Amino acid sequence: MSSVSQLDKPRRAPYDDDCPDYEAVISRSNSNGTSTYSSRFSDNHSRSVTTPLKCVAKVTAAAKPVVMLERSDTSVSRRPRPLPRHERYVYTYKLLANGTPLQFLISVEPESGKPTHGKCTFRLSFKANGIESIFPGKQSLPAGCLWSLRVWLRVNGVDHRIFGDDDLWVAKDPDFNSIGDASYARLKTVDSTEQVYHGYVGRALVTFVVRWQQISNKLYRYSVDYEANGVGDTLVDDFRVRLDGDPRGVTFLIYTVPTNAIPAGASHKLRVWMRSLVPITNDPGTSYVLPFNDSFIYQRIWKNDNFRLGSRLDFDSLGTKMVKGFSVGAPETIVMPDPPSHAEGHRTSSSVDLHSPRSVYAEKRTGLDHL
Repeated sequence: MSSVSQLDKPRRAPYDDDCPDYEAVISRSNSNGTSTYSSRFSDNHSRSVTTPLKCVAKVTAAAKPVVMLERSDTSVSRRPRPLPRHERYVYTYKLLANGTPLQFLISVEPESGKPTHGKCTFRLSFKANGIESIFPGKQSLPAGCLWSLRVWLRVNGVDHRIFGDDDLWVAKDPDFNSIGDASYARLKTVDSTEQVYHGYVGRALVTFVVRWQQISNKLYRYSVDYEANGVGDTLVDDFRVRLDGDPRGVTFLIYTVPTNAIPAGASHKLRVWMRSLVPITNDPGTSYVLPFNDSFIYQRIWKNDNFRLGSRLDFDSLGTKMVKGFSVGAPETIVMPDPPSHAEGHRTSSSVDLHSPRSVYAEKRTGLDHL
């Protein structure tokens, strides 16, 4: 992938006071003696340098609060000193990948909250068409969707790789018709908190329900469940993204592809993509826009290669060596004095940071496969 990255100015919280130059702050810090800079990354890697940090981008820091005095007709009043603030610095890089505009945001958060030497936490997020998430060319299906991502930190001429991902799926209007034997779920209903999709998997009618919950200003928590004839499970739990627009304007593409299995139709590949409409251009040469000219950005958020479900499967095709079990009557009722907690094992963190989607379905099936 050939692309040219462009660095925007670092983002920070809106305050009225200006920021001093980063080099000046580091110079003042160095005058007090040599200290060690240690960086802490999201993948549990740690590194340290004994020289001032100088990224490819310029870091700015906030100035110290200043007490303002105002003279009234009778007395002099003093404004209260602003509360101390904890700062982090966000570097934004823009690039164009296969006609798709992308943004990568690198957040650098000093442990002290100030632009001084010490431990820092690095975070990487990805944004396309107003949807920001953590991630997750090369040959892919559909073509032009799969990318390898690398992020390097440059310190005094020495480059350190801090992020790497070989499974970033994003594209503008990919050709999903190129996927043979794919069965697509259709959007049926939409309300203020969920979307319902219907599709056929192994000749069985399956309902996929996508739900979301607003956590903070633009941060949302998503989940994906499925149900077929009264039985279902959770596929994706606690997938967090930041949205610039209405969550009802974000739809999903859900499809399955059958894989070789005995009995036939019992195993499938399942894919879930987020789909967002590309805003209409302000190009004066475009006098009108027709509905079939709409363009969308697709981002794959989840996959499963062993989604096992089907209707009226022919288990006799397993052969004569197969031995079937049979029922011995009604189930036995067992009274449990101390029922286990359903919340046990689930995430209890109140963090509002973005993180990758967690698949409850995959975790359950992985455990069963080892039995």
